[in-house]
Amino acid sequence: MGQQDGYSAQWTNIRRGAEKVREEAEHVREVREELRQVFAAEGRPMGDDQYGAEFEKSFPNRTKAIFKGFDNYIDELEGTRDGMHVTANTYEAAENDTRG
Repeated sequence: MGQQDGYSAQWTNIRRGAEKVREEAEHVREVREELRQVFAAEGRPMGDDQYGAEFEKSFPNRTKAIFKGFDNYIDELEGTRDGMHVTANTYEAAENDTRG
């Protein structure tokens, strides 16, 4: 093979990377669900003192924010995975065009 100028990408490696991102998204989903179960099992263990009462006021918004963070991260991973699939498909098609 001759010397190549420019950028070269292997679509198979990109596709493998997309699979790793999918696995990470699945792992984050599992962690999120485990945390939901902990919250459900523990209830609201803030204590009965003034600090617990104050924390109790903000607890619903805090838990929503925590799970929204998980959801946002999962969405980001899924978007990355999808983009990697599109990129891999594009490189694969280009490679097939140059061969065919």
